[in-house]
Amino acid sequence: MFKLIAYAEVTSYLLLLFVAVPLKYLADQQLGVKILGPIHGVLFVAYCFMVIRRSNAEDWSWKQTFWGLFAGILPLGPIRIATKG
Repeated sequence: MFKLIAYAEVTSYLLLLFVAVPLKYLADQQLGVKILGPIHGVLFVAYCFMVIRRSNAEDWSWKQTFWGLFAGILPLGPIRIATKG
């Protein structure tokens, strides 16, 4: 489940950054951001929840937990964390 959430979060982030935001500013199309923004938000929160859950289950140190959460703000960070273990 963790990998699924991580890949979905990365996909939503990349679509938001490279499709929806350019359409918003270059073509004045707001719909992509209005749809993908909340979806990405929910997936980001789900990813953070899954990192905390996994850190408790696998007894991660606070540094590992921090880097797992920090990876969520990087475009491909969640995939690295999900495939690491």
